[in-house]
Amino acid sequence: AAGYDAHEVDFTKRKVGCTRLFESDIVMGASEKLKGMIKEADKSFDAKIMFVVGTCAADIIGEDIAGLCHQLQPDVKAKLVPLLAGGFRGNAYDGLDMGLEALLPFIKRRETKRRGRKPRIVNIIAPQANLNPTWWADLEWVKQKLKSLRIKVQTVFSHNTSFEELEQAGQATANIILSHDVGYKFARKMQQTHDIPLILDDIPLPVGVNNTTRWLKALAAHFKIEEKVEPIIKQGEEMVVDTLRKRALMIIPRYRNCRIAVSADGTLGIGLVRMLFEELEMIPEVLLFRSAMPDSRSILERELDSLGLAPRVAYLADGYQIKQTLQELDVDAVIGSAWEKY
Repeated sequence: AAGYDAHEVDFTKRKVGCTRLFESDIVMGASEKLKGMIKEADKSFDAKIMFVVGTCAADIIGEDIAGLCHQLQPDVKAKLVPLLAGGFRGNAYDGLDMGLEALLPFIKRRETKRRGRKPRIVNIIAPQANLNPTWWADLEWVKQKLKSLRIKVQTVFSHNTSFEELEQAGQATANIILSHDVGYKFARKMQQTHDIPLILDDIPLPVGVNNTTRWLKALAAHFKIEEKVEPIIKQGEEMVVDTLRKRALMIIPRYRNCRIAVSADGTLGIGLVRMLFEELEMIPEVLLFRSAMPDSRSILERELDSLGLAPRVAYLADGYQIKQTLQELDVDAVIGSAWEKY
């Protein structure tokens, strides 16, 4: 759902019940109101799982959501999962990690050990955990390439995911994260509890021609199907080159050696570095990352070292820091959003 929260229209068809806390609820408490909301939602939605999310107001008054769910569980059909996600506990990325972790108890363990060559089955983790509003198209591209390589996608955590798909996620033989900002804790815990390795976690995501080639080759190497991926890479490169020949060959010389500031999250920002430098011949002078990226900083460091670049790098960059940095530095262009423009 987080992938749509920046939009005015909710395309997720989420079933959401809200207690609508008022001033009197903050002063007097709202336990009874929440109990009534849970019971009403259980009857109305008829869901197998119900996540009870504590927001800022509930955190402020110290609402015992976990205890309340335990008390109410015998009275409702849905499995109640408390999530203490008040804004004071962290940022949106922290909330996504908390939400993923809450799914772990529902994933069934494989009862029998596999013998011989393991089947090609993967889970995809956190495709929406980035600032790209068209992340769903990226997810579809990944699923198409996996299908063309005869790699089955078992479960997407989470996008249009059924409860049955969630339960069967333990059947996968590998996990793939489509984010450099979220999902590492979940994937590592899943590796411990379900013996499913995390792959492709040490290279950039498929952003640009070179990174896409690296990502596909690493995927093929893991499943030992290198010969099958070469035609896909060749076809993709020919398509990109043909598109650039028609639309961008006059643009690239104009921006050669252009000094660039990048304001993004880790998911897009890491991949953009090589794409801007190698493919568009621009020079990244400053990288402003919205997230802390504790699990993916090493990927960025290796990329900068291999490219011979030493830009100014800032993590957890807020609006003030971004504004000040862009005012201080003399760059030719900014890769960001309308926020950086205005």
